[in-house]
Amino acid sequence: MADSTPAPIPSPRACCRFPVLVLLIGAILFAVPWVWLALEAYALQIGISEMESSLAEGAVPFFMFTQWIVPVLTAALLVLWWLFFSGVAWSVRLVGIVLVGGLAVGFGLCIRKFELTMGRVGLVPRIEFVWDAALEFDAHIEIDGMPPISASISDRDFPSYRGVNTDGIVSLPGFQTDWSNVSPERLWSKSCLGGYGGVAVAGNIVVTILQHEAKQEEVIVCYDRTTGRQRWTFAYSAYHKDFMGDGPRATPTIRDNRIYSLGGMGDLVCLGATGKKLWAVNILKDSGAEKLKWGMTSSPLVVDGLVIVNAGVDPANPIGPSLLAYDAVEGKIRWQTGKRKAGYSSAQLSTIAGVAQVLLFDGEGLVSYDPKSGRELWQHPWVTQYEMNSIQPAVLGDDRVFISSELANGCATIKITRSANAEWSTEVLWQHKRFASRFANVVTDGKRLFGLHNLNGVLTCLDANDGSVLWKANRQGPGQLLLVNDALLVVHGETGDVSLFNTDGGELGQHRAFVEAYKTWNTSALAGDQLFLRNQREIVCVKLPMR
Repeated sequence: MADSTPAPIPSPRACCRFPVLVLLIGAILFAVPWVWLALEAYALQIGISEMESSLAEGAVPFFMFTQWIVPVLTAALLVLWWLFFSGVAWSVRLVGIVLVGGLAVGFGLCIRKFELTMGRVGLVPRIEFVWDAALEFDAHIEIDGMPPISASISDRDFPSYRGVNTDGIVSLPGFQTDWSNVSPERLWSKSCLGGYGGVAVAGNIVVTILQHEAKQEEVIVCYDRTTGRQRWTFAYSAYHKDFMGDGPRATPTIRDNRIYSLGGMGDLVCLGATGKKLWAVNILKDSGAEKLKWGMTSSPLVVDGLVIVNAGVDPANPIGPSLLAYDAVEGKIRWQTGKRKAGYSSAQLSTIAGVAQVLLFDGEGLVSYDPKSGRELWQHPWVTQYEMNSIQPAVLGDDRVFISSELANGCATIKITRSANAEWSTEVLWQHKRFASRFANVVTDGKRLFGLHNLNGVLTCLDANDGSVLWKANRQGPGQLLLVNDALLVVHGETGDVSLFNTDGGELGQHRAFVEAYKTWNTSALAGDQLFLRNQREIVCVKLPMR
């Protein structure tokens, strides 16, 4: 006779052991990196830079695992438990799954825009919901009572990416170093749409490039330097969308009363100072290259009547030239050279061993070209994952160049030698992983190097001779910095807050530049006593105090 005794019903405590255990383990793993960060901050506070660097290097992959993969695994295990091991009636199980799925779908439908930003040690989401106020582009042009446009360049201007010499160094006599009594003053601000480009300032105009998402256009915009009133716009069809942030990446260049701008899809446009189109080309078509994963970022270098931009080559079919020089007036190709992958840095004019040359930190490393002919002079390999060479090289003296990228590579100083018979050679003077400037440009006074280290952007000073860490200051997050009068550092972090430091690491003041803290990776511009900052929502002009 069969046993008809019903199977024992597990107690609620027994049923809940597994989900409680899963949630507990998931919560602990999720919290560990934040404890790690606290230890890192303590190490930085007490000056144990080796401990801080070691923690930062190990924390990045672990943070990404615990903050992204662990929550997904936890949710998957709970769903499996609910479906197959919870012991409740199947009708209840299915209702639960439908409810959770409906909530997930509803949440997804409420998201208008999803992108990632760099947190303190990894990627974190930034979400805009459909009920959040969307920024609109104001195309209204204000001409009443406005003076004639002037784009003439003086020593109080900032006409290109990182300034006249593309080195982030500014001279500002009479700069006030004490912000405790006299703080910076916000002169004007305007709403600004997508893009990571900086601003160019010359004469009485300010120029930048942004992306109009609704129309899928890139727009070059000119503002009045004094008031922020919009002088003109020039739009064309182009649309770069990316989960790290939409829009163009390069900074326009103002030279000889013309504006040169490169968009995220490779459109190189030349405009007159009043916004009239003079010529336009697409550098990707001219080189036969493919768009970089995170968009084209080569800010135009204008030298000796040439506009030099880096397109790279298609790695699968490298048939075209990687570096292109266009006639600044006519837009025709004057020379083309190279068969190298593009990176995220821009060409810059430098003098090494007494020879003027175009330096480029591209997807394969550091390379030098003759600016007149495009002939390659020398190269030094520096390979990173995804060709993530982003910063500008820092030239030290007449024969050394500093480079840095991801933490896996760290940083190095390269010595360049030119022999009696004009042969070039390179060698590594020093290299280590105690400093990694991912996309925050480094500045130097010739003896020291200043930059933002790794994802959390710790302000760091290195000895230029041997690379030793001289000091570390506060975290700034992913941001940018300028060197003023060889004695002061104007730094902005990811939130756009501006800090003033002396070159010994002492903080002299802070100023909140933006009304709303938002991802501010764009390079700043300091033209005279006016500091210009922009992000994907706002462009501001801040007057710095003077003595």
